Amino acid sequence: MSNITLIQHCQSEHHVNNMSGGWTDTPLTDLGRKQAKSIGDKLQKSAADDAEYALYSSDLLRAAQTAEIIGKRINLEVIQDKELREINTGVAAGKTKDWAKAHRQPRKNSGIDLDYRAFQNGETKREFYHRVCHCMNNIYDREKEKNIFIVTHGGTLGYITAWWMKFTPEMIINAYFSSSAGGITVLGQNHYHQRVIHKFNDTSHFPD
Repeated sequence: MSNITLIQHCQSEHHVNNMSGGWTDTPLTDLGRKQAKSIGDKLQKSAADDAEYALYSSDLLRAAQTAEIIGKRINLEVIQDKELREINTGVAAGKTKDWAKAHRQPRKNSGIDLDYRAFQNGETKREFYHRVCHCMNNIYDREKEKNIFIVTHGGTLGYITAWWMKFTPEMIINAYFSSSAGGITVLGQNHYHQRVIHKFNDTSHFPD
């Protein structure tokens, strides 16, 4: 079994201009591009010469640009997959955080509801998790003999980690894997074939 390395996209314009996330499609900032180069340098140094690799990315700009910069450093073509996108925020895409807060659908309770749809035309958490699991099952079946790099989003990265640990949808009500921009997470197996999180949200490649 080879490793799956997850990379949360680097700093994007929506991080600094009060735009909502989800399917809002914003490019990297100058800092984000520098962060992506640092990640590429780190992965280049750690890559084994005799191993095979594949590089996947969400097609949203902030992830695709991160992946492109990394791909140039490690000499891999980027395979974009729309199913690696962040949760679909429907009508909130392209809107400000203030707009999204004001137009979010009322909740029935204060807890996590897998079937709550925050925005018209958006996804529920259950639908989002099923999408991520479907995507990862396909990628893993296709590339299981390779080391897989995946550049994606915070919510998606958390759900990929949950998929790897074989969470049912109901289990994500009580647990969440929260990462940060440019963080690196490494998933793999031990000699008992148990699924392992070898590393989570490593940002040691960034200056303090």
